[in-house]
Amino acid sequence: MKRRLLLMVAVTLWARMASADAQSLDYQSVWSCDAAKMNWYCEEPPAPLPAPAAPAVPVSPAATEPQAPLSDEDIHTAAQMRAELKRREDLAIMNPNDEAAMRSYIELHQRMQDVSSTFADSWQRMLWQHPEYDYAQRSPSNSYASAIHNEQVSAAQDQQLRELAKHHGLIFFFRSDCPYCHAMAPIMKQIASKYGMEVLGISIDGKPLLPEFAQFSDGRAQAANWGIQEVPALFIGSKDTGDHAPIGFGGMAMDEVINRIFVLTATKPGDNF
Repeated sequence: MKRRLLLMVAVTLWARMASADAQSLDYQSVWSCDAAKMNWYCEEPPAPLPAPAAPAVPVSPAATEPQAPLSDEDIHTAAQMRAELKRREDLAIMNPNDEAAMRSYIELHQRMQDVSSTFADSWQRMLWQHPEYDYAQRSPSNSYASAIHNEQVSAAQDQQLRELAKHHGLIFFFRSDCPYCHAMAPIMKQIASKYGMEVLGISIDGKPLLPEFAQFSDGRAQAANWGIQEVPALFIGSKDTGDHAPIGFGGMAMDEVINRIFVLTATKPGDNF
């Protein structure tokens, strides 16, 4: 009897312990992680990888809807006319034997020319009556006014170069085997004679050019310092400060040299346009 009682007590205690263990270990496995319970082997499972994106399904570009045709009566703006003219042109090009398509395009094209001509006529009338809008007042285009304008510019150029010659000179870089340098040498001498402007000839290969520049400087080091790789090269320099600025590179006629010097030294951007 006593043994039976002890057996019943043992079973009861075991049941209670089992119940307590079940409550303390109520997750599926000791290898599962639960932050609320102690587990020396607890490791957070790796974050699930994002589901692979579904492959992009190529979307075929929507077919361009053909432009709705407009009748002549439906055209009220220049944008409409240009668009309709383009539509009719495309149609006529793709169907050159379609007389109706060709006629439709030509008729609208002629209408656009009429509109453009009327606009151009109104534009011209406006400029004639309002000279403040007329660009020709600043840069005459007719032969009579243009000749007078050119004479004024030429006089201003001559005056400017003679004033520059008092404190400035030209630096002419050349190479002995350069045909453009040979052609430009007499021009530089003419400029020196006409305006009294000193022209310093500098050879970038250490050899003479022409009798015009029998006296020259060996400028191989100077050309390298100034980054001169193309000749002829023309610079203007101040006798007082030593400052210099490029006038141009390559062969230039006398008128072009004079005009460049004048523009670069006596005018601001936009004055001549």
